[in-house]
Amino acid sequence: MDLDTTRRADRSDIPAVATSLAAAFYDDPVVSFAWPDSRRRFRRSERHFASQLHALWDRREVHALHDHSSVAVWARPDEWQIPPRAVLRVAAASFRARVRAKALLAYLKTDALHPGEPHWYLEFLGTIPEKQGKGLGARVLAPVLARADEEGIPVWTWSSNRNNLAFYHRHGFEVLEERPFAAGGPPIFPIRRAPR
Repeated sequence: MDLDTTRRADRSDIPAVATSLAAAFYDDPVVSFAWPDSRRRFRRSERHFASQLHALWDRREVHALHDHSSVAVWARPDEWQIPPRAVLRVAAASFRARVRAKALLAYLKTDALHPGEPHWYLEFLGTIPEKQGKGLGARVLAPVLARADEEGIPVWTWSSNRNNLAFYHRHGFEVLEERPFAAGGPPIFPIRRAPR
């Protein structure tokens, strides 16, 4: 089996996807702000990612490499908002994962940044550190970017890592602004990709 082949993940992939996201985002500024204790950050963020994926699975589409080394978590147009019942589940799971409360509140407030137009929402894109820089992120992005282009619908996301903006720019995203994530937290960058 070609481990670099992209496929649509199913619920049974959630543990592996959560592990990959925790590894990919370990040094991310927002994740570091949410879990300042670097010794416990990996396990706690892994638990958080798994809980969020379980709570929102029916409203998400996950594309991954067969070895889960790179994953993209998408919300289809008009499905990016977290329903109230899921907000409670995500919040409860986040507190169990010991996320910093002001980080969780700031994350939930990012819903207000979404554009009013229909759009695909790239919720998470992550590649495990030892596989970064090999084009794998582009592979897991490709299926939905192609669909968005075919549908004539933009893609929206926000990045919390300034170093990733050049990658997004190469894939047609434009930075809309720079803004603080939370008081005392790092900046984030809402970005948008127009359909091609």
